[in-house]
Amino acid sequence: MANSANSVNGVQEGFEAVQPYSMHVSSRYLELTRKKLQLARLPGEPKTPEDRRWEQGVPKALLEPLLDYWLEQYDWRSQEAHFNSTLPQFRTNVHLTITPSHAPTPPPLRIHFVHKRSKHKNAIPLLFCHTWPSSFVEIQKIISALTDPHSLPSFGAGAQQAFHVVAPSIPGFGFSDASPNADFGLKETADVFHKVMERLGYERYVVHGSGWGFNICRALALGQPQSCLAIHTSNPSFKEPDFKQSPMTCLKYRIAQLVRAKVTFLSFGYVPAELHISTLTPVSRESELPSGPLETFSLQYTLRPQTLSYSLCDSPIGLLACILDTIHTRSLPTPLPPQPRSPFLSPAEIEMTEERPGVPAHDNDVHSPATERPEMPLSPRESELRAMNYSWSPTEVLNWTMLQWLPGPEASLRWLRQACLETHPSSLLSTTYSPIPLGISSFLARNSSSAATSPLMWGSATSNISWIKRHQRPAALPAWEAPDLLVLDMRECFGSFLDRGIIANLPGRET
Repeated sequence: MANSANSVNGVQEGFEAVQPYSMHVSSRYLELTRKKLQLARLPGEPKTPEDRRWEQGVPKALLEPLLDYWLEQYDWRSQEAHFNSTLPQFRTNVHLTITPSHAPTPPPLRIHFVHKRSKHKNAIPLLFCHTWPSSFVEIQKIISALTDPHSLPSFGAGAQQAFHVVAPSIPGFGFSDASPNADFGLKETADVFHKVMERLGYERYVVHGSGWGFNICRALALGQPQSCLAIHTSNPSFKEPDFKQSPMTCLKYRIAQLVRAKVTFLSFGYVPAELHISTLTPVSRESELPSGPLETFSLQYTLRPQTLSYSLCDSPIGLLACILDTIHTRSLPTPLPPQPRSPFLSPAEIEMTEERPGVPAHDNDVHSPATERPEMPLSPRESELRAMNYSWSPTEVLNWTMLQWLPGPEASLRWLRQACLETHPSSLLSTTYSPIPLGISSFLARNSSSAATSPLMWGSATSNISWIKRHQRPAALPAWEAPDLLVLDMRECFGSFLDRGIIANLPGRET
C-alpha cells in the first residue's frame, strides 16, 4: 500500500511539474504558411484621399509590401531563436475549477508562460496579463528592466523596485492549450493564472494588464483578493458613473464638470482635457459591449467567431490585415489631422533603404534595442519629452501575426467573444466594487493631444484608484510602444504602495 501511495504521489508531482519549454514550429507548417502567402488574392479597393485611406479598413498600399516582406525577407527561425534565448519559457498542467460540482471533469490544460526571477532581494512577484490580439511576447521589451532596475535607471519613488515576472499565455493563445469549453472567459483565465502563480510558490502578488488584460486583473482582484494585492494598468476605459449605483462618484463628477476641473479641491482627480473628451464621446450605459479604443476595434471579431475563423484559420494575409487594423487604433475622441500618422513603417522603410531617428530600423538584426529592451532614458522627464508616435517595424507586426497564426486564431476569437459578454456594462465584473488598490498610467491617443480613454476617475465607482500618472506620449499598447515609461510607472506605483503600507505581506524596498 505504501509503495502504491508513493507511486500515486509521484505521478501527481510529475503531472504538476513545471517543465522548461522552447518554441519550435515544424518546417512543414512554415512551408504551408509560405504556400498560402504565395497564393493570396488581395481584394481591390476604392480610390480615396490620403487622409481617408483607413476609413474602410487596412489600405492595400500598406498590406501588399508587407506580404512581399513576409515572403522575401522575414525569417521566423531567427525570431524563434531570439524569443527562446531572451524569454525563459515553461509549461505546466493546470486543472480547471469545476462548476457545477456534478459536471464532468474537463481535461487539464498545458499552460505556457514566461518566468524570470530577479536577483534582487527586494523583488516582489508580478503577474503580467497580456491582451488581445497580443501574446506573451508583449512582455519582451520590459522584462529585463522589471527584473533588474539597474538596466533602466530612474529616480524617485520605486526607482530600485524589482520584480519576479510571470507572463502566462491565455489558454488558446501562443503555446497554451485552448479550452474546449465555449464559455471559457475572463473568470476562468484568472483562475488558471492564479494556479500558475501558486504552482511557482507565489501566494501573494501584484498584477499588471492593459486592454483585455486589465479585465483579467479585475477578475483576479474580485476572485482572489487575498492573493492579488494590487493592480497597475494603462489606458483603462470606464463607463460614466450612474447616480443610482454610485451616487458619490457621480456627484463628484458633476461638480468637476461644473467647475471644469479648474478648481483643485473641487476637481476630485479630473483634469479639463478629460472632461472635454467625455462631452465629445459619452459612454452609453446601454451599450452591449466595451467601448475603449482597442475594445472598439475588436468588436467586429466577437459577434460570430466561428464563422470568421473559417477565413482567418486559412488565410495568413487575412489574419495580418486584422492585426494591422486592431493595432492601428486611431484617435476616437477628436478629429484626425489632415494626414494622420500610421503606426506602421511605409513601404520605403520596409525595404530598409534608410533609417530615421525614432524609428526602429532593425529587421535584419534580431538583437536590436527595439526587440530586446527599451532605450535607456537619462530621466523620466527626458523620456516624456520624446513624445512621438511609435512606428511598428515589419518584423514586429509579423511576429504578432505569427503568434496568432501558429495556434490558430479560432480559440482566441471565442475567448474574446466571451470576454466581451462578461464585461457588459451591467455585468458583475463591470459593476462590482473592488477594494484592491489600482494604479493607472494614461497615455495619449495616436494623432491626438487628448487621452486615449474615458475620464480616469469614472473608475472610482468600481475600483480603489490609488495612483495615477498622465503622460504626453501616444501609446495604445504601452508595453510595446512606450516600454520605458511603463516600467518606471510600474516601479513607482507598486513601490509607493509598499512605502505607504497600502499593500502588505510583500517585501519592501531595500534601504
